[in-house]
Amino acid sequence: MSTLKNLFAAVVLMVCSVAANAQIAQFQALYIYNFAKNIGWPSEDAQKELVITVIGDNDLAAELNKLAATKAIGSRKVTIKESATAQGLQKSDIVYLGESKSSMISNLVSAQEGNKNLIVCGKKGLCGQGAGISFMNEGGKLKFEISNKNISKRGLVVSQKLVQLGVEVD
Repeated sequence: MSTLKNLFAAVVLMVCSVAANAQIAQFQALYIYNFAKNIGWPSEDAQKELVITVIGDNDLAAELNKLAATKAIGSRKVTIKESATAQGLQKSDIVYLGESKSSMISNLVSAQEGNKNLIVCGKKGLCGQGAGISFMNEGGKLKFEISNKNISKRGLVVSQKLVQLGVEVD
């Protein structure tokens, strides 16, 4: 009987964990859409699709695909791609690096040198290593830190509204 209780408890914990991860992915997807709306993209890209590439987070990619099926960013259609590496992402407007792949931040930043894109990370503190925005979970609340300096280095302009909503770091 004790083994059955332990098995049941493990299944309940696993289901709760999966549900919590899915909910975080939903919120992150909404945040990323709002980040995109509050970035000044190059004028030559105004008629092109907006490409978001996700590295290391299948749940987030799935949530972004749901949004992309029904919502645009301004007049730009949104396309979601997934990648296992930091290479070959020159056509990505936003690159999201999942928390489980955060050790790739240095490679990602150097691989994206000269590209006009926004690097968003799923782990706190990565703005200090070149990300434009990093998610952080404080007290069960999803927040983000933002580096106006890193975003500007990539040739993008961030709205003051977005800077004020985040925790500015530089």
